[in-house]
Amino acid sequence: MSKKVRRVSKPSPEGSIRERSSSKFVEPPKKQTEDFQVEYAYVLKDLRLVFILAGVMFVLLIALNLILQ
Repeated sequence: MSKKVRRVSKPSPEGSIRERSSSKFVEPPKKQTEDFQVEYAYVLKDLRLVFILAGVMFVLLIALNLILQ
């Protein structure tokens, strides 16, 4: 039978991982809600257009169904 060898990890010279990660953590700057409203103002316009087009297509399908019967 061969001998079991127990390997012991050596501590790193820079300290443990937990110490390094906490000391280098920098909180990212928080964005204001106004920035999002200005940046994504086009989304509401696009959604409104999509709903209008969906409504027109739905009415068109109903009209075609009535005409073709």
